[in-house]
Amino acid sequence: MGINIGSPGSADLPMKIKLLEPEASGKSRIEELIAKRRSIRQYKDKKISESIISRLLWAAQGISSREGLRTSPSAGALYPLEIHVVTGGNEELEPGVYRYVPEDHILVREISGDIREKLSRAALSQTMIKNATVSIVISAVYARITSEYGNRGFRYTHMEAGHAAQNIYLLGVELGIGTCSIGAFEDEEVKSVLKLPVNEEPLYILPLGYI
Repeated sequence: MGINIGSPGSADLPMKIKLLEPEASGKSRIEELIAKRRSIRQYKDKKISESIISRLLWAAQGISSREGLRTSPSAGALYPLEIHVVTGGNEELEPGVYRYVPEDHILVREISGDIREKLSRAALSQTMIKNATVSIVISAVYARITSEYGNRGFRYTHMEAGHAAQNIYLLGVELGIGTCSIGAFEDEEVKSVLKLPVNEEPLYILPLGYI
């Protein structure tokens, strides 16, 4: 279980949560995981623990080198992506929306309360978002990369988002957790539900659940 850096309760936003350190060793089964990867839309009614969320976040954008490089490749190592966790709550995390900070491997709570149904409505009422105990939302701040690469930076950002989502898929297979990459949603509605900054655009919603 992670270490809560701050007091619980909606009056204490933001709340920082130190996540467990990831384990990067073990025997490779990558071909088997790739072969088993599928998009899954129905999940068991079972909570996903903070430790599992921690591992999935690290797979998506975690720091994997002393130089600060991450688990997903990024053009120029500029890292335009942001990762958000939308959860209905478990024994360790209160319901809400959390932003992942890779540099410190922590979650920072930005919204209190269960917003899964609102997020589902913003995504054309796709029920798997409402039913999943956790969703990961990948968004982008394009300016971080277009300042270096111009319009080509948009392509590089979308490539990076695909890398991050695939990492989540593959580790999910290892952990018995399914997901489905969702790109069908109303951008402005998702931004409103998640209270994203004006310069941050949602790209993916990945509902997660045991299969």
